[in-house]
Amino acid sequence: MRLHLRALVGLATLAGAFLLSTPLPAQAALTTAGTYRGEGDDVVRIPATSKPSIVKLTHQGESNFAVWTLTTSGKQVDLLANTIGDYRGTAAFNVNGTNKIRSLSVTADGAWTLQVLPISKARYWAIKAKGSGSDVLRLTTASKGLRRLTIRHSGESNFAVWALDDRGQYLNLLVNKIGTYKGRVVLPSGTRYATITADGAWTISRG
Repeated sequence: MRLHLRALVGLATLAGAFLLSTPLPAQAALTTAGTYRGEGDDVVRIPATSKPSIVKLTHQGESNFAVWTLTTSGKQVDLLANTIGDYRGTAAFNVNGTNKIRSLSVTADGAWTLQVLPISKARYWAIKAKGSGSDVLRLTTASKGLRRLTIRHSGESNFAVWALDDRGQYLNLLVNKIGTYKGRVVLPSGTRYATITADGAWTISRG
């Protein structure tokens, strides 16, 4: 009987050592205020907010990278990114309604970063803005009167530009095309922000 007990104790000790040595799945780490880093799939808890905000995203991997905003009840609201492989871009959320966002759901096969900021921290929009991929732009004050935009895009996928008002809410869809685009559109009076969805290089000039 003592031999059996010793054997059982030995097995329990080995099992405990195995469990302690087995690494747990990596979880997102808050590195600085509003910045989260991780690897692979995760659900990142952020301070709950119903205000318009932006997320700066990066991913280093070879497979699908997708990020959704989730409400306090777990409902998917805004698709911030959905691409294959490496990615760098900025997307806005809470710009169409007053959902209370509590988490970001990440699908990834590589390392990623998420930086959550108020929409007022979007990139400054001078007379001419240029970039590559998705972005969010900010005017110093809301536009007034009749203005026009000259817009160019060189890419293969969806290219869309939305005008947002001073509160950061959707105002008007300016462009929604597939692939290469060149044209002029009206900048609606009251525009303060613009969101760009793109897979290629683009320029937007105010005139």
